[in-house]
Amino acid sequence: MIVVDGLRVTAGTTVILDGVDLAVPPGRLLGLVGPNGAGKSTLLRTIAGLHRPARGRVLLDGRPVHDMRPGELARRIAYLPQEATVAFPFTAYQVVLMGRHPHLGRMAVEGPADHEAAERAMTATGTIHLADRSIATLSGGERRLVLLAKALAQDTPVLLADEPLSALDLRHRLAVLRLLRACADAGRTVLAVLHDLNLAARHCTELALLARGRVLAAGPPADVLTPDHLAAAYGVRAVVRRDDLTESLTVTALENT
Repeated sequence: MIVVDGLRVTAGTTVILDGVDLAVPPGRLLGLVGPNGAGKSTLLRTIAGLHRPARGRVLLDGRPVHDMRPGELARRIAYLPQEATVAFPFTAYQVVLMGRHPHLGRMAVEGPADHEAAERAMTATGTIHLADRSIATLSGGERRLVLLAKALAQDTPVLLADEPLSALDLRHRLAVLRLLRACADAGRTVLAVLHDLNLAARHCTELALLARGRVLAAGPPADVLTPDHLAAAYGVRAVVRRDDLTESLTVTALENT
């Protein structure tokens, strides 16, 4: 279980997050939504142990994340960053197999179980046909899917994905959200930064709406995606209704407030 308790994160004199509280148990897919600059990516990086908070703490199953050794943290939390570059022309398969490194001993090499995990992750993300391609030759969307496969191959109880739908076409966006939901349904704790409110409402078990470094609302999509909350966060007037076809909420922005 991930617990964020009174989190305050700063960059110099700039306060990025302030007074953030969240609790995400296993089996949940929490969508972090909100306007640009709200602090969503910073929150995810702090949960991943990459930012040290000025105040507050992040607990993973009752233990402070920032007290864990990097190796232990990598065996418990997989993090898909918003932007990632691969400096050398590894094949897509080699990149995915890197997700197994936290589980290897210092001088160990990948064994059959590691290769099975990598192949399973590439199959799940629809990238197995790219296995022998150089990562440098892939499109932005293909690289995104390969890096998601790497995070899945890491086989951790917590998965953090920062804008996992970036650069993906509609079919792959739906496939990735179904995959993240399947991970949650299998017992993982999954947090994802998302910008498409309609897809977030359809696939996430819960949402947390951030604005100006604070959580304005958190809970089931119906409790979070209200006209008042959206006006406060985005500065737009919006209509929220239930779609008969998808049986989920849809948000239509009308104009600035």
